[in-house]
Amino acid sequence: MKQNPANETVNETVVKDMMWKFLMDGGQKENIPALKEYVYDLIKMTTQKSAGQNEKLQAKGHIDWKELDMTLMSIVIEATCLVLSGKLDGLEDKPE
Repeated sequence: MKQNPANETVNETVVKDMMWKFLMDGGQKENIPALKEYVYDLIKMTTQKSAGQNEKLQAKGHIDWKELDMTLMSIVIEATCLVLSGKLDGLEDKPE
């Protein structure tokens, strides 16, 4: 498994600068409900009958396809926070 480069030492000192602290392991708090909501929105967007169609053809209650980029970026951000929070570490398969 690769290690987080933000945790590595640079010139014998650990990078503790506040500017980079958010990228270090433990530097984020996970928001699992938000991640699930964005994933469910993505599933709804890609499976709804009007997926990718002109906004004039959007059915009531459907998510506009223009939201796709923001939804994908939100998933990436929340997944990154989940990894950096350390909550996934306990779910990894341990080598026997």
